[in-house]
Amino acid sequence: MATDRTPTLPNAYGGKIPYQCDSLSLLDVLCENEFEGDTINQTDAARAEVNFYKGAPPQWLNFYLAEQEAAVGSTCIKRDGYNYLKKLIQSKRKSPHSTAIVKLLHQPSSGGSTLAMQVLWDLRKKHRCAVLKESTGANSTDIADQVINLFKAGDSQNTVLLLLEDENMPDCLMREIAERKITSKVPVLIMLNCVRKSIAEQDDPTIRTSVILRRQLSKEEKDKFSKKLDEIRKRYAHQHTQFHGFNIMCGNFSETYIQKSVKSCVNKYLLKPQNLLLPFLALLNSYVPGSYLLQSECVDFPDARSQDFQSGMHPFNDLIVTFSGQEEDDKRVQMKHPMIADQCVKLLAKSRVTRGGTTRNFLKYFCKAEVPQHLVPVIKDMLTKREITEAKGVDEQQNAEEERQEPFSKLIQDIKKYEGLGMCEHILKEAVDQFGTNPFFPQALARLYYIEIEDYRKAEHWALKAKERAPNNSFIADTLGQVHKGNLRKKKDDKQCSPAFEILEIAGKAIIAFKEEENAAEKEVELESKRFNNRGSFGYLQVANYLFEALTKCDNRWKDILTGKKQTPYVVDEFPRGQLNEYLPLIAQLKEGVKKRYEFFEKYLTYSKPKIGKQEPGYFHEDVIDCYQKYTGMMPTSFPGLLCCLHQNKLYPELQWMEQHYRTINGEKRSDAQATQNYILVNIILNQKGVRRQTETIPLQNLQDMLKKYVRKQQIDQPTEFHLLALMLFWPEGGATHDFPYKQTVDLLRGSFQRGLSKYFRFRYLVPLFLLGKGQGLSRLVHKSRVDIVIKNNLSPKQKNITLGQMWSSGKIWELEAIKNCLLRLRGEVKQYEVFLNVADNRIKIFPDQMASIRNPGPVSFYLGFNIGGPVAFNIKYEAK
Repeated sequence: MATDRTPTLPNAYGGKIPYQCDSLSLLDVLCENEFEGDTINQTDAARAEVNFYKGAPPQWLNFYLAEQEAAVGSTCIKRDGYNYLKKLIQSKRKSPHSTAIVKLLHQPSSGGSTLAMQVLWDLRKKHRCAVLKESTGANSTDIADQVINLFKAGDSQNTVLLLLEDENMPDCLMREIAERKITSKVPVLIMLNCVRKSIAEQDDPTIRTSVILRRQLSKEEKDKFSKKLDEIRKRYAHQHTQFHGFNIMCGNFSETYIQKSVKSCVNKYLLKPQNLLLPFLALLNSYVPGSYLLQSECVDFPDARSQDFQSGMHPFNDLIVTFSGQEEDDKRVQMKHPMIADQCVKLLAKSRVTRGGTTRNFLKYFCKAEVPQHLVPVIKDMLTKREITEAKGVDEQQNAEEERQEPFSKLIQDIKKYEGLGMCEHILKEAVDQFGTNPFFPQALARLYYIEIEDYRKAEHWALKAKERAPNNSFIADTLGQVHKGNLRKKKDDKQCSPAFEILEIAGKAIIAFKEEENAAEKEVELESKRFNNRGSFGYLQVANYLFEALTKCDNRWKDILTGKKQTPYVVDEFPRGQLNEYLPLIAQLKEGVKKRYEFFEKYLTYSKPKIGKQEPGYFHEDVIDCYQKYTGMMPTSFPGLLCCLHQNKLYPELQWMEQHYRTINGEKRSDAQATQNYILVNIILNQKGVRRQTETIPLQNLQDMLKKYVRKQQIDQPTEFHLLALMLFWPEGGATHDFPYKQTVDLLRGSFQRGLSKYFRFRYLVPLFLLGKGQGLSRLVHKSRVDIVIKNNLSPKQKNITLGQMWSSGKIWELEAIKNCLLRLRGEVKQYEVFLNVADNRIKIFPDQMASIRNPGPVSFYLGFNIGGPVAFNIKYEAK
């Protein structure tokens, strides 16, 4: 392709600037004038078009050619989601936020990547469009640097529209960009996150925040494809039957078409099956869509060395496509469509060319010496990647989504189903041998032994092997604890009672493993890029739970021992030859160990959750409380424990008792800061709408007087909760500021949070505990559970299937009239990328719920909430000056 063209990028005002993009090594930048004025080789153009119809990934040249043909009357197919996807992006462009995410969820080979690239192509004149290159291995900081360079290119800012296929990277980039504090008149970055999902449920149309693309065409789409098919038949009279990528979509992903296309090729192959290329490609593209082999890697297969590679692949050349990849001279080879690959795998398996056998041959063939770099992540995904699924509305109280993970990769599960566990064993052992330093294969093997085979000795061996390969990885360390925990659970569930020393032996090993995991997690979380791994602490509590149940099931005397009411000699007769002494340290530390971890999780689960619309599994909180109650016999009565009462729709009798208890303590002047803090919180909770209390409401002024003496001392060593409560209790009302040190309290609160809690909540959403309402006195403080009730009671009939998590994450709650009537909207200002509320002579710093929402200085309005990190501004809107 010959060109004298100078690449140009659009600016924010409809003009364009010259720019060389060579320095942006992580981004495939789409220029505003891509291909314009170039002399395009017609052979290259025809090859690109034919390969695309066959099933190769789209190239920018495909969209340029389609655009040129559409100009002279040819049909240009745009899927139903195209217009809405553009609309979403354009709405984000008008947003005051510095960054935004638009999601495109698509089933493999439903046309998702094509749709995403089509949108980028059509918006290249307005946005600076780019694709994050595959397998860059770069971190979010490096990517953010290049995005900002593209945004600022030519000393002329303009929004970058970035296409990426990574579920975790968008959140990281949002934080990176927000931390750069860039002042701009347009958003810095809009991310089009194109994610493969086997099953994806469409958002409710009233809160739709993403586009879903399935292997299913609408009537309008069928008509478009039918019209295009007529054009293709005329243009490619002798080739169009090979265009499986296009024909499958044209036939609405018909299984009949796929079976017909595949059956004859596979049957011919089976007559002379020595060429393993077909089973290999089918396996790869069925279980890792988008994966490929390089043409140079195929030369050792029979007939692959012929002058024409494609024809040399007979009889299955009709099922594969070769094409050029990113910056590679070597061509890529793959099946024309994952559904073709699926069908090949099924037909081959019926003829004894099994999944397991093919996997073992693949490992032997491609892992003889150094494994090709592009195949390392493919093999890892095939054998160890466990699919994550979402379950909606599984928790009636939280009304949010949970994420659940399959126990094994899809390939391992299918091999187990059709060929048995023995084959899974062989494959994973071979992978362990072939990849001598990779910890994930022995980890998967350990999981297979303890989950499916229930051979805990072998499971322990492979879990230790995985730890040897990654001694500092807490998630790898978790497997050893899970092995022993699984063994203990089995002993607990056995009808026949196991000896106490045997139960304690297993539990002791599990406790040690989970403690080691906790230590590794603590070291990891000190690195700012790491999220906290809570599995070790949770595993500890589960083991303590199983141990309690296993010992007390057959001898109830253990209940008094484990709860500390009686000494261990009470059951010494169960232990031969003084073996009890070996387990005394374990027994002695269990109760305190449970209390320590319960206190952590009480805060962790109350103050934060995985994401704004996501929830921990339902059993998580239940297991934590259940274990605590077994060992202490108490209900939670701490600050976070009290906050949970309303969320769980439980007002424990202890809540009323606590109110009376702390009232008595206060009257006798025996109260300390923590007791006073909890007494005040109890009164705030009992004052919430819909809550019945047995005593009179304490006036706000009285509660302020109780806390004031501790506030005046300004004790830096007070817990985060104390500073939060003081801030809420003395929050300005009607311009009155209560002579309260707001700035100092916010600083103390934030400092305490940063020192003690923030590292554990990294990458998690901090839950608003209270929001500021329109009432007076204590009624101003509205618990989040009461806000959730308002939301649920005011959804329209069209919104009846929407979860609370979806309402919060979409921001639609702020549009409800009932919320506007319930909560107080405040006015403040953004200055130097921070939000402030000015009341009388006080300038109070407020933390934005979304950092991206404060792109520029100026007056703003917002709703105020309080999370464990401080006062928070929600739904920030810029006001006219």
